[in-house]
Amino acid sequence: QEFLKSGWKIRLKKIILGWLFRHISAFLYIGEENKKFYEFYGVPEGKLFFAPYAVDNNRFMAAAKELRIRNQELRKRLSIKREAVVILFVGKLIEKKRPFDLLKAYELLSKTQNLKTKIYLVFVGDGALRPELEKYVQEHNLKNVIFAGFKNQTELPEYYALSDFFVLPSGVGETWGLAVNEAMCFGLPIIVSDIVGCGPDLIKNGENGYIFPFGNVEKLSFYLKDLIGDAKKRKSFGKKSFGIIQNYSYNEDIEGILKALKQ
Repeated sequence: QEFLKSGWKIRLKKIILGWLFRHISAFLYIGEENKKFYEFYGVPEGKLFFAPYAVDNNRFMAAAKELRIRNQELRKRLSIKREAVVILFVGKLIEKKRPFDLLKAYELLSKTQNLKTKIYLVFVGDGALRPELEKYVQEHNLKNVIFAGFKNQTELPEYYALSDFFVLPSGVGETWGLAVNEAMCFGLPIIVSDIVGCGPDLIKNGENGYIFPFGNVEKLSFYLKDLIGDAKKRKSFGKKSFGIIQNYSYNEDIEGILKALKQ
């Protein structure tokens, strides 16, 4: 995202940050994009220490273990059919998160004649775009789109547990996307745009999910269809997600901080 800024801003930042960074002993970077940012502004490799952007993995994984066996009960509350595939979005319904991209990709998907699987799209969150999204659903007669509204941290796990995969189509300004971490603790496949900051760290394209070009609704719809139509792939992708997120925890944060202090 740094390279999307105008040239004069980057040149000015190089002067200011270059001077400032020379007086700092160690840097903690949260992921690969953050590391590239520091390197771009002159920080040497020896001053960089990995302290990943993390959530409380233990809490979310414990919730996943408890709630996964209640999958059908949780779905019943939302009138979601047992055999359906559920696409999940968690975040504010604002422009930065690009929820309309996901809704329009779902619309393209719902028009596919040979798609036999029942699908649902669940939006968890609230924001300025919600009325427009709901109006679009109504005007275009889209079926099985659920707006669950805002949910706090104690309520969110139930939505991860009832879902089959997670999508974050955000645009400029999405420097990480911690909801991705949370979803991976539940062993979910992930689809993100190539602007989402956590993508280079957490998404191995074609292994635990997909990274699509920002704003490309057709490509997003293609990946949605791919995962909806392949239960074995969803399972293997989810297993890979769960493995990757093990290395993005508070334990790695502690280790990175201790290494930086030692330096």
